[in-house]
Amino acid sequence: MYGGFDVFKVYLGVKLHFTTKNYDYIQYGGKVNCKLETFTKRNDRYFFHKLSKQYGQNDILDFFVANFATDSKGWVGNLLQRDGRDVYLDYKKRKEAFAYHFRADCVRISDDFIRNNIRFDDGFVCHNGQHPRLLRLLIQKRAAQQTIIVLDQILSFSKNWNKKITEKVVWPKISSTLTRLKPFIRFNETECKLIMKDVFVNK
Repeated sequence: MYGGFDVFKVYLGVKLHFTTKNYDYIQYGGKVNCKLETFTKRNDRYFFHKLSKQYGQNDILDFFVANFATDSKGWVGNLLQRDGRDVYLDYKKRKEAFAYHFRADCVRISDDFIRNNIRFDDGFVCHNGQHPRLLRLLIQKRAAQQTIIVLDQILSFSKNWNKKITEKVVWPKISSTLTRLKPFIRFNETECKLIMKDVFVNK
């Protein structure tokens, strides 16, 4: 029967996925080494039991993925707060209407490029080691992580960013998060390419 221990195992798997290099949630099918007796001794087990009442088996993975992609240091007690739920609901909303939100982000990016007199290609270029314009839009939360993942899948710019961006704190952390989040993001690449053509070429 689904309960707090099941939630804890998903939590532990997702946490390991986002905070370590040796564990891949998808590759291991979410399996982790933990025993029920160890869980029952945890002081925070109450939080996991509470989460099992709020989120079903089909939702709890997305709940933890959404929150760890936002804050990899997420403590389970904080996840019970409204912020944890809001992060999950935004993630779920994007997942259920992926193309719609991807288009909206592309329009926002295109408008920003036009407003700042930036050619499309230049918006992805790293000048003098500085953050590219697109990365700044991500940091400012004017473009979602999911959108950057799709754009990178199609345009392959992150490898260049890894080489060219000189600061060693902000971008490496974002890069790691995007890499870890990518396996959980499902999208129709052909549909996204058509949206990009419509927004950036035909506009």
